[in-house]
Amino acid sequence: MQNAQPISPTLTPPWSTLARELLVLALPIIGMTVTRLLMIFVDFVMVSQLGTEAQAAVSPASLLVFAIAAVGAGVAQAIQTYVAQADGRGESRLAGGYAWQSLYLAAASIVVVFPLSVTTDAWFAWFVRVGQHTPAVAALEVDYIRIALWFVPAAVVSYGLDGFYSGVRRPGISLAAALVALAANIVGNWLLIFGANVGLPPISLPLLGTIPAWNISIPALGIAGAAIATVVAWTLRAAVLWVALFRPAFDERFQTRRSYRVNWKHIRGLLRVGGPTSLQWIIDLGSWIVFMALIMPPFGEQAMAATGIGMQLMHFSFMPAVGVGIALCSQVGFAIGQGRPDEAMRRTRVALAVTTLYMGVAGLVFLLGRREFIWLLNEDPGVIQAGSWVLIWAAIFQIFDAMGITFINALRGAGDTRWPTAVALVLCWGVFVGGGYLVSQTWPQFGLNGPWATCTTYIVLLGLMLAWRWRCGAWRKIKLFESSSESVDQNMDRPATVTEASAGGATGR
Repeated sequence: MQNAQPISPTLTPPWSTLARELLVLALPIIGMTVTRLLMIFVDFVMVSQLGTEAQAAVSPASLLVFAIAAVGAGVAQAIQTYVAQADGRGESRLAGGYAWQSLYLAAASIVVVFPLSVTTDAWFAWFVRVGQHTPAVAALEVDYIRIALWFVPAAVVSYGLDGFYSGVRRPGISLAAALVALAANIVGNWLLIFGANVGLPPISLPLLGTIPAWNISIPALGIAGAAIATVVAWTLRAAVLWVALFRPAFDERFQTRRSYRVNWKHIRGLLRVGGPTSLQWIIDLGSWIVFMALIMPPFGEQAMAATGIGMQLMHFSFMPAVGVGIALCSQVGFAIGQGRPDEAMRRTRVALAVTTLYMGVAGLVFLLGRREFIWLLNEDPGVIQAGSWVLIWAAIFQIFDAMGITFINALRGAGDTRWPTAVALVLCWGVFVGGGYLVSQTWPQFGLNGPWATCTTYIVLLGLMLAWRWRCGAWRKIKLFESSSESVDQNMDRPATVTEASAGGATGR
């Protein structure tokens, strides 16, 4: 194996340069994550036109579907860690093999999706009963979930290839695919939720004569139409990512065309690192499902709608921070691959400063404009009042959320995923879910403020615990590549330094 050439400490750039490199790499990722979020937000806004019942149904239903996708998506995201570290080690030709494994993980996900889709009424009845959903809301949730589940295979592929492109510092490709999917989702929602007549009048052309008129009537499918549009958009997104994978330049450097075989060694590694990440995502999303589907319904449809609106707005506050975190994951992985943990520490401190500043400002905006933000999405006075309190709580935990996002991605870049998952399990279900349920049952007079107070406590504690884990340095002992047995030939190009890698491929070229 050709060893990665270290950077001399005297050549380590100042913080301003590191921040600029981070943002150059992060901006396309932020665009990609925000665009992905906009797909959910578009569904929420357009479905809201169907009434409060549909608005109350779409948030818990979409959360449940994304929780199921997280089973494979967390494993797929581990591709980013392996690809970044392999590139840092001078073994970039291993990257293509990891990309291909996302396809096989997606195929395996169908084994889960099919039985869940055909039995949605049966297994979802428990949520309906325990969560005290109204019959109208429950029926809409089932309509959405039964169809939207089929987005899962495309999501697993997309998450895996997003990890690949981020790991090799070409996130612009993921952004382009996300924009295509967003456009398809908007058009699909417009056509399928509300119905439409699409056609052309007769056209007379020289030599060809008259082309007769044609018209297609698309029925209004309501919330089911939003689910269909989601499946189509994510499938299109996955297809765009796969087409880009076969570019000659990618094959030359990463062997993307030649590494198509199932690699059980790669899969075992992805399961070892990504399995805990999948579990953590399931824990997190599962807790929000319980929060939305079981804890909030007793407070009424206005509280559920307010919580759904608040969550949509909070997504826009933390998604840019998530984009910075994903970029940091690549930088940390690359630095560790080069054998430079101190560089990983330095870049993490820079990322923490960036995310804390941004989310601190977001919290202030939430606090000052809380009623106006809710009013934009629902003019019901009860929803506005409840939603205002949701955004107050959101403003309180923004900085701690920034800490959690930064350090969880730094730990993932190092391959440290088991300890964070264990801590998340305890805090999420002990403080957030358990505490939220206890407060709602013991002091119902506090309304939704009781559960949201426990949510805030959970996010604060998780951020502090992840910060401690990173600072204690246990991640330095983790070795994803135990030997040089996976090394490639000695004639490959010298890998870029951390600085070169950060500044060089972030545009997706």
